Amino acid sequence: MKTAAIATIAALGAATVSALPTDYALFKKALSSRADGPTTTQVLQYALTLENLEKRFYADALDKFQESDFEAAGYPNWVRGRLSQIAGHESDHVSLLSGALGNDSVAECTYSFPYTDVKSFISLATLLENVGVSAYAGAAKYITDPDYLTVAAVILSTEARHQAWESSAVGNANPWGSAYDTPLDLNMVYTLASAFITSCPDSNAALPVKAYPALTVNNGATPGGTASFVFDDSHSATNYAIFYSGLGSAAVQLDENDNAAIPQNLQGVAYVLISTASDAKDVTTDNIVAGPAILNYPFDAWTANPPFSA
Repeated sequence: MKTAAIATIAALGAATVSALPTDYALFKKALSSRADGPTTTQVLQYALTLENLEKRFYADALDKFQESDFEAAGYPNWVRGRLSQIAGHESDHVSLLSGALGNDSVAECTYSFPYTDVKSFISLATLLENVGVSAYAGAAKYITDPDYLTVAAVILSTEARHQAWESSAVGNANPWGSAYDTPLDLNMVYTLASAFITSCPDSNAALPVKAYPALTVNNGATPGGTASFVFDDSHSATNYAIFYSGLGSAAVQLDENDNAAIPQNLQGVAYVLISTASDAKDVTTDNIVAGPAILNYPFDAWTANPPFSA
């Protein structure tokens, strides 16, 4: 029972979404294709790969930065203690998954995390936790047993509490993007995670996922403004920036210089990828060119915050 529950909640996948919950573009396809998904062992190995990353991320930063470093950066003396508790949660996740896999466990990889000080560590932690929320939100399509759905829900809510605390209590920012969190599929989550992985042991099992080519969005671009998208592509087809926030999506055509307007109503943490599909409902593994990349657009308490839509 425990192993099956872990496998279900760790199947970090989601259908591409559009508009409202009743308008999931690939919902029926997702339901019919569950049998073609990864095996229980593969799902557990994938989940353990992600949990190993999170465990090492927090452990390394807390080894590097002591309480005095947090205080010198302007944070209350209790912030490091709370982050230590979060680190303990990630360690518990690794222990649980490793115990379920036994000899099929995958070992820690080596990582490169681009933080340079306490502030950049906390900023990155907030984004990583948000990706975790998006990943667990995607597990819903794999869950048919209501008991397993409950297990997934309480883990998801804990990840969301991590992100909300880091965003608001520590970062003095808004912890949500819209009325809904954003589910991401297996490959999208792995693409984001693989940016921090430099190598993995040869003994680790091959994962049933792939990372799409990297996507970079120029700094300083804001909703309603024009952003430059940097990625490798032959330019043999017209490309579109596909924006995801909550259960909404929008496609914007790139010009000849790979520029596109960011939707005016995009708020909070969102995601964008590049595809040759002109409509989000038509995005598939075969037509994704690059990404996703993480976007973050804070907004104040007096701004209207409706669900995102095209």
